[in-house]
Amino acid sequence: LRRTAGQPCLLSPSRAASRCIAAMAASRAPAVLGLLALLPLQVLAAAGGLTPGVLPARYGSMGGDAATRSALLGATASASSAWPQPRFATQRQDHFDGSNAKTWKQAYYVNDTFWKAGSSAPVFLCVGGEGPPMDGSTVVDSVHCNVAVEWLRETGALMFALEHRYYGCHNSEACPVANLSEPGALRFHSSRQALGDVAGFVEYATQEFALSSANRWVTFGGSYPGMLAGWARLKFPHLIHASVSSSAPVRAELEMRGYNDVVAQAYAVAHERVGGSPSCRQAIAEGHRKIGDLFSSEQGRGRLATLFGQAAAWYAEKGNQVGFAGQGVAQFPAQSNDPTCDEAMCNIAKICAEMTNVSIGDEVQRLAEVRCMQAEAAAARRFASPVRAAKTPTPGYGNGDQLWAWQTCTEFGFYQTCVQGSQCFYTQGLATLDEEMSFCGSMFNIPNDVVTSNIAYSNAYYGADHPQGSRVLYVNGEVDPWHANSINAPLAPELPALYVAGASHHAWTHPSVKSDQDSVVAVRAKIRAIVGKWLAEPADEATVTLRI
Repeated sequence: LRRTAGQPCLLSPSRAASRCIAAMAASRAPAVLGLLALLPLQVLAAAGGLTPGVLPARYGSMGGDAATRSALLGATASASSAWPQPRFATQRQDHFDGSNAKTWKQAYYVNDTFWKAGSSAPVFLCVGGEGPPMDGSTVVDSVHCNVAVEWLRETGALMFALEHRYYGCHNSEACPVANLSEPGALRFHSSRQALGDVAGFVEYATQEFALSSANRWVTFGGSYPGMLAGWARLKFPHLIHASVSSSAPVRAELEMRGYNDVVAQAYAVAHERVGGSPSCRQAIAEGHRKIGDLFSSEQGRGRLATLFGQAAAWYAEKGNQVGFAGQGVAQFPAQSNDPTCDEAMCNIAKICAEMTNVSIGDEVQRLAEVRCMQAEAAAARRFASPVRAAKTPTPGYGNGDQLWAWQTCTEFGFYQTCVQGSQCFYTQGLATLDEEMSFCGSMFNIPNDVVTSNIAYSNAYYGADHPQGSRVLYVNGEVDPWHANSINAPLAPELPALYVAGASHHAWTHPSVKSDQDSVVAVRAKIRAIVGKWLAEPADEATVTLRI
């Protein structure tokens, strides 16, 4: 199945097509909707339990897909015994129903390497969410909150990582319900319940570790955990002294046109080793425009069949067109862009080198070449790293993708469209709002007007991108599409923001390596300077006592 070095994929169209399909199924980017990328899932119907269904890959998580997460779950199941082992705090199943006395055990991890009991050192809390599953590595060396981990020696801080109440259900011992297939199993799954867990954990840990008011809590998180980290400070200023909210799209939105607009913009960014260019962005857009034209003629559909596989008639069906080109005919990483990755077509620079190489052919041929090379890389990755399942997931958990889908319908939206006249460089007019949010009705029985109302309530409850409060630092990356719904400029001196040139989705929370972009290295220092200043400020007075 391997090509001779330098041999283009397109010399064998049938082979290219099969590999392209494999690449879409194994896509790591939250990019593709339709027949080539519908992942089989178990999803919750609003009236009751889990029913078989399908879900667009990008609505399984803000930061990854099922294949990636399943591999990480396998790593969790065989985690190093040298890592801190899970401990458990008792939490209420429902923080808002005083008649519900049920409790559950929430997993958390501790790094007390530099902590001295009785000191006035701070407490760092890494908030869990929908990203890679937490384990003991979270407080030692992981993508979650390493900007805090690497500060422990200097500050002498005590560090906790708190697993999310539902995304932690990959461990059946730490889930608020016994079976995710049971009717109403997701009714305790919301950001508001997760924030209740944060507040409850602070009170628990304060007693368990004999902390005092001198030990100031700082929350850290990236992506959805970044949203929770910031909101924890805004909602519980008497408990949380400060927060670093990384890559957090705090403004809920039904139709998130900005996501694909920023993806297109990212492919014109050249600095910080991103490697894009305006000509690259234009070539991708032109290729997708031509594909839209090719759909309309028998000759055009025949050309697509030759380059991408499938029968020519397949490209005449609207549903197939949506799945094939509505969110790009290949993966176009921006959120996950890594300038140092070594796979074929794995980042903006490598894709742009291919898309601006006129010797390959026109823009459509170049897109086919990118797709084919990504398929080869995906096949090699699966062969080298077989997916392993977690050992003890909660029944009905599957790969957990249904959990984020639920929150898009009940709280946040974020449906990524590619409409006519937008900056989106895919085939415009296919990925419409109705297409993108259809699973809310078909899988969860939540009508569109209710989804709209849920999003409006979330913005009213949290303040969207204009909250009131203090000591929350918002940090966002230039090529991360989620910055379209975040806070990219300071709202006030007490609500600062940092915008990281050329950076992808919370890249600065990852472990430091020599190949980091200069902007990422610099922003880590800025984060510590700002939080260090805040730690010297007086704490807010405690005005609320929580019942736990």
